[in-house]
Amino acid sequence: MNVGFVMLSHRSPAQLAQLVRALSDLYGDPPIACHHDFSQSDLDASQFSSNVLFVRPSVRTGWGKWSLVEASLRALDRLYQAADPDAFFLISAADYPGARPEKVMSDLREQDADAWIDAFDLHEALAGRVGPGDPHLAHHRAAGNVQLAETRYLKALLKVPVIRLRPPAFSSTQERYPRLGRKTLALPFGSPRLPFGPSFRCHVGSQWFTARRSVAAKLLAPDARARSLQRYLRARVVPDECYFQSVICNDPTLTWTPRTFRLAFWEGGGAHPIEIGPEHLPQIAAEKPHFVRKLPDDARIRKQLDLMLGLNLKA
Repeated sequence: MNVGFVMLSHRSPAQLAQLVRALSDLYGDPPIACHHDFSQSDLDASQFSSNVLFVRPSVRTGWGKWSLVEASLRALDRLYQAADPDAFFLISAADYPGARPEKVMSDLREQDADAWIDAFDLHEALAGRVGPGDPHLAHHRAAGNVQLAETRYLKALLKVPVIRLRPPAFSSTQERYPRLGRKTLALPFGSPRLPFGPSFRCHVGSQWFTARRSVAAKLLAPDARARSLQRYLRARVVPDECYFQSVICNDPTLTWTPRTFRLAFWEGGGAHPIEIGPEHLPQIAAEKPHFVRKLPDDARIRKQLDLMLGLNLKA
């Protein structure tokens, strides 16, 4: 299986460069399509190896906005326009390999599917029937987050203009403040514009996944239901945790498994996993996940991961 990478980045070019070097060393210079938000952080693309394909022009991205889905799709299209890998990994610049390619390919062969994506049927979850998923991503299946997903994707919403003096605690997007924003109020009934129904169920889960060429083809040629979902989610928050899941999991021609082989630590709760620290390294070494997140911009942690992977990359 030859693979490619779809990568999202918006800051820390040095950290992005280290990730690219690790992937290039491990996978033999695979095609890497990177959507870097140049509006938030500039970088010199000429300093990257020729297997790295940057999306130009870039989209201005923001946490919880449709722009993240759009950036992912643009990078996916860039990857398959330039190369034709059997499979791709959607990752961020805050991810880092946790296993060597031999184990990665063995895992994917053993648990064969078109997509390895954390996803569950939200309607079933609201009825108390949450199916088994990746144990490392149980955060998304917690009762409070299931209720939050109902508000995000199913409820009618009222948006009220406000002046934001500072960024929300959950946001990592670089914005100027104060600025005009919107406060969203959930109403006690479903949205009249819902694109979901008995044959097209709302699925939600983690944004980051692995999939085959067959999934890329579906995502890059959306059918009428996918286009309807795109229009709906453009006005919703955190569409990246619903769009890919709903398109893939409702397609009867695709097979999928909720096992993603990704590892994140949610001990702190909230909207983001906590950063990897020295205390997490033994678990990473034992489990050998395909990717871990979030990697801090810390050369010491990266060096320890490089040693686990048998890499000898200079800082």
